[in-house]
Amino acid sequence: MTVEAAAALGFGVEPEEMTAIRRAFRVVSHRGVFALKESRQSEADILFIHAAKEHLYEQGMENIDRYVLGPEERPYVEIEGRFFVMSPWVESREAQYDSTADVTAAAAQLAELHQKAQGFVPPPAGGRILWGSWPDLWQKRLELLDQYRKMAEEEDSSSRFARRFLRHIDRYQEQGLDALELLAQTDYEEVCSRYQDAGSICHHDYSERNVLFTPEGGIHLVDFDYCICDLPIHDLVNFLRRVAKFTDYDEDVICLALRAYLERNPLPPEELQLFAPLWLWPQKFWETAHQYYGEARRRPRKTYADRLRRRCRTRKQERHLLKQVAKTFKLG
Repeated sequence: MTVEAAAALGFGVEPEEMTAIRRAFRVVSHRGVFALKESRQSEADILFIHAAKEHLYEQGMENIDRYVLGPEERPYVEIEGRFFVMSPWVESREAQYDSTADVTAAAAQLAELHQKAQGFVPPPAGGRILWGSWPDLWQKRLELLDQYRKMAEEEDSSSRFARRFLRHIDRYQEQGLDALELLAQTDYEEVCSRYQDAGSICHHDYSERNVLFTPEGGIHLVDFDYCICDLPIHDLVNFLRRVAKFTDYDEDVICLALRAYLERNPLPPEELQLFAPLWLWPQKFWETAHQYYGEARRRPRKTYADRLRRRCRTRKQERHLLKQVAKTFKLG
């Protein structure tokens, strides 16, 4: 018996058929069809994710991948130190972020998620409570970029990645400082304090593979593995950045998506003012540099070099789009 089959049995589901699909298994049983996957999260993280999803469900948001409970009502099964989670399988297709219809529907659904998230009281989970963290976090990441610069300069044989990184780091560090300066001019702390009192949940991975469209035309949200407590604008900007990539930075599509979101979840002016510094912050450049210099590399060097090249070549488009959106929505 495979460990996955044993995990399914641990949930009280006797598998008749199991099919691997990406990182999950489609499990067919007499009880129904389920999605089973090994979680990369800790026990505390799984309990946080479970609490977030249960809150949304209790607020009437039933179109999520709610966990099946295992022994002792826990949202996981542990086998030899490995955690497995299970949820009902939903026949669907992934969202297409180059489709205006899918994008606007996904934006409205994200707004509903943020509405339903109010009142969430998070359980303890290190690293998932981010209210008020941006200034210190950004400053520390700029300091890390300085360390990565030294590492790139000290390479015995300069790699493709190092050459490109050194060619672009000055402008991205300047962009990061500009983002920090803009953030300091906003009411960031006041907005965070309000959400800390009211409660909030960010999906934090609102990508096309996690926004599923059912044959009936509904939306089903999955994979809350990276969910956090932070400002809704964080989720919104990340979503729009991803849409921009798929639509060649089309201003009209981004504005349509932003309007669709704001119609369902109007954000006050002081929160909308956080759009510009968050968009300006060079997250993808820092992320790629950190994966190469700060973490154990799991992929060939060429993969990181290609990723960095893609990040850098869209910088001007991102800045231009920010100016257009800021002008249209009067973001300062």
